[in-house]
Amino acid sequence: MDPKNIPYSHEFQVLEASCPNITTEYLRSLWSLVYQSHQQNQYSKPMPWIGMNIALASLLCVLAMVADLLHGLWNRKLWFPCKYFSLNAASLTVIAVAIKLPMDPNNLMPGDVHLAAKLGTMSFMCTIMANLLPSLATKDDKELVSNVIALALLVFSLVFNFCIQITTGILFFTPDAAFYPYKISFLDRVISLGGFVVPILMLLIIYACSSLAILKSKQILESKYQTANQTALKDPELKAGRLTVVKLKQYVSNYWIMAGTGSPQFMTACSITTSASGVICAASTGYFIFLIVFNFQFLLRRKDYNRSDYKYSVLVILMIQSIGVILGTIAPLARCFATFTTRKRLIEYG
Repeated sequence: MDPKNIPYSHEFQVLEASCPNITTEYLRSLWSLVYQSHQQNQYSKPMPWIGMNIALASLLCVLAMVADLLHGLWNRKLWFPCKYFSLNAASLTVIAVAIKLPMDPNNLMPGDVHLAAKLGTMSFMCTIMANLLPSLATKDDKELVSNVIALALLVFSLVFNFCIQITTGILFFTPDAAFYPYKISFLDRVISLGGFVVPILMLLIIYACSSLAILKSKQILESKYQTANQTALKDPELKAGRLTVVKLKQYVSNYWIMAGTGSPQFMTACSITTSASGVICAASTGYFIFLIVFNFQFLLRRKDYNRSDYKYSVLVILMIQSIGVILGTIAPLARCFATFTTRKRLIEYG
C-alpha cells in the first residue's frame, strides 16, 4: 500500500526525518502498526449499520411482546397468552440477532455505555425467555423438543461468551485504565455472574421442566375434558330437550370453564414454573434498572459510545432493549397472579 494514501503519512515522514537514530526495524514495525490501524478503521466502517440491525431485531421483539400484552388486556386474559410472540424458528433467528453484543468475546467496546448495553442485552434475554414460556404449550411434541433444544444451544452460547468476557476482563475494559489502572475484583465478577448469568440459566432449567410437564399434561387435560364432556351430555334434561334459561346458562358456563381451563397454554401460564419465571424476570429487571439509575450520570457525562466500532448504534440498542426490558416484564409478572384473577372470573360467570 502506498504510504501517501494513509492519513498522517506526512507526519510519519517528518518523524522519520527528525529521528535519525531510529533503526529501520523499528520504523518498519511502527509503519506496520499504522497500516493495520488504518485497515482496521476501513473494515469497521459497516459496524454501525450492523448495530442498527441489532436494534431493529430488538425492536421486533419488543413490538411482539407489547402486542401480546395489549392482546391480553383487550381480551381480559390477564394470564397473557402468547399469540404474536411464540417460540419458533423465526423468533429464534430474530433473538439471535438481537443478542449479538454479548456474543462477541474479543471486540473491545470501552466505556460505560457499552457495558450497560451488554448487561442490558442479558437482561433483555431474561425478559424474552419469560415471555415465551407459555408458548411451549402450543407446540406438538416434536416441535416442542426441537425448539427447546435450539433455545438451549443459543443460551449456552450466550452464557459461554459472556463468561469469557468476565474472565478475561474485556467486559470492564476502559481506555482510561492505561493511566488509572483498576483491578477487577472477584466481587465484580461474581456480581456480574449472579445478576445476569444465573437468571438465564434458571430460566433455561424452568424451560426444561415445563417441557417435560407439558408433554404429559396435554394427555391428562384431553382425558379430563372428554370425561367432563361425556358427563354433561348424559344429563336427562339435555337429552329430553327441556332446557330452562337458568339451565342453559349453567351449561354455557360449564363449557366455558372446560374450554378455558383445559387450554394447555392456560395451564402453563398458571403453573408454578411460570410464576417462578416471572419472579426471576422481575428480579433481573430490577437489578438492571438499579444499575442504570445508579450510573445514569456517568452515562450522560461520558459520551464514549463513539470509541467502539458500533459507534452511535450502541446507544440506540441500549434504549430499545431497556424499553423492552421494562415493558416485557409486565406480562411475566402478571402471570404470577393469573391463578387468582382467573378464579375470580370463573366465580363471576357462575
